Amino acid sequence: MNAHRLTTLRNGRRAAFTLLEMIIVLGITALVITAIYTITQGTLTLADDVHRAEARDTRRHAFATFCESLFTSLPATSMLNLKTTQSGGQYLNELELQNVPSPFDGTPNFIVKLYTQGLAGGGMRLMLSCQPMPNPNDVLKNKPANVTTVVLFDELFQCDWRLYTPATQQWVTIWAEENPTAAPMIFQHPPLVELVMEQPGEESQRQVFWIAPSQPLTLVQPATAPATQPNGQPLSQLPNGQINVQAPAVPGGQTGLR
Repeated sequence: MNAHRLTTLRNGRRAAFTLLEMIIVLGITALVITAIYTITQGTLTLADDVHRAEARDTRRHAFATFCESLFTSLPATSMLNLKTTQSGGQYLNELELQNVPSPFDGTPNFIVKLYTQGLAGGGMRLMLSCQPMPNPNDVLKNKPANVTTVVLFDELFQCDWRLYTPATQQWVTIWAEENPTAAPMIFQHPPLVELVMEQPGEESQRQVFWIAPSQPLTLVQPATAPATQPNGQPLSQLPNGQINVQAPAVPGGQTGLR
């Protein structure tokens, strides 16, 4: 009888788990769950980083396309200015284009600015502002301008605009074109504009855009105009009976009206 009870107790002990075995099982289960969670989080983080990198590349490509279209289609009467200021150890640029089409709907006679703003925690962001050319009546009435502002890039380490001047064969960070005293006026824009931009986690990237050259102006007058120009040169007759009057030459080998 005692031998039978002893055998039964031994079998029961073999069938049950001890407290130590339960702790070991729970520990292994926790390690497996932690490993699965870590792998899942790493996969999600990697996918998010890839998505952000693709979004940055897409935005940068779209901005490069926008700049290429903007600079290669500048009207001959547009005015270009560039200024650089130092603020808090950073160099901030403002590239201003006057009398250009609106980048939103193509409406003519707008002022477009591409400028950088310093951030409180360091770095900078690239902004775009667009507003109609000022109306003298609105200026006299102190009417506020209708300005549209858009953030193009945020958290930039570097964003510098420079213009190339053929006369000195150098890149400059300051360029000013005076407001014309007589209309129409042709401005002699620099041929190239450079943008150096650096985003977090990426190397500095340089892009150069071509600026369309200013075209000479030609006046077309009716056939009833005088037979000769004021300087005594004959007028050329066009097939439709109009007169082609070439504007006098201006410095730099271009032709235009002042």
